[in-house]
Amino acid sequence: MPVFLFPVPEDRGLARAHLPGFTCWVASSALDQALAGELDALAGMALAKSCDTMQGLTDLWRRNVPSIPLFHFGMPIRLDGPAAREYLLAELRSLRERVEAQVGWAISDDDLRESIALYNRTRARVRDLYGRASQFDPRELYALVRTVFQQPKEAFEEAGSRMQAPSPSLSRSFALSLFLVGPSLGDPVLFDVIAGAGARVGGDLFDLGERYFAIDAAEEGDALEALADRLLALVPTPTKYRSQRSRADFLLSLVRERGACGVVFARQKFCDPHGFDYAQMVRALDGAGVPHLLVELEQASQAGQLRTRVEAFVEMLHA
Repeated sequence: MPVFLFPVPEDRGLARAHLPGFTCWVASSALDQALAGELDALAGMALAKSCDTMQGLTDLWRRNVPSIPLFHFGMPIRLDGPAAREYLLAELRSLRERVEAQVGWAISDDDLRESIALYNRTRARVRDLYGRASQFDPRELYALVRTVFQQPKEAFEEAGSRMQAPSPSLSRSFALSLFLVGPSLGDPVLFDVIAGAGARVGGDLFDLGERYFAIDAAEEGDALEALADRLLALVPTPTKYRSQRSRADFLLSLVRERGACGVVFARQKFCDPHGFDYAQMVRALDGAGVPHLLVELEQASQAGQLRTRVEAFVEMLHA
């Protein structure tokens, strides 16, 4: 069962002996949790080749957390390059073989197709949720989406009734909708602050967020080809490139579709890829006349400063 790891506010300092101080919270928290023994229940850890920091964490993990087997997975940088599909298929075949060797049984094509069908049903539910995101208190929306990444999909299907409509206590109307951009849903404080400012979340362009659920995999044919084609078709993260899928164009289309009044860039501190991405996004937003705010999230709580900045941004949008 895949479980995505999110950064946590607790810092025991265990990762500091291995990582420089300018390492992003996502990577340092994962290593800190592992060294503290909090991840011992995992059967393995998969790290994708997403950025230089994660690539470095691969070597550190193998050396310092040998009790949790590591599965490194490479993604092509240019997703529409001539060799991208063959490269990705080779990586998927290798991952399949390595996981089979670790668990001790074969992963059949039928197993993969059954899993694909389950995940497609989950993605459809989450897409419906995002289509009605503005009906939910931001904290409830955050909790529902995060549940998808951390619980069995079968359990999520059973709990699907929670996603049909907001609870009565959360049904009050918010006056203003914000769109969020960043690496992950790592810090619930941001959603507390947005709710406290009297705003709602109309959608997001998180790496682990709405874009992740946007496209299904084919349930017929070769299962690995279906998985590869889905990964290549997704809107790229800042570390990837696809000539026909501009992140800025995608963001603008969603902002207009959801009627968002502004965009909040929730960047993890020291995340260079999202820093470069921000510069390009801002030019597109300025050209379209869309207001935006940049906030940086880090392990030490910034709730007070974050609340002041978000509240001021919301007040400006109301003016």
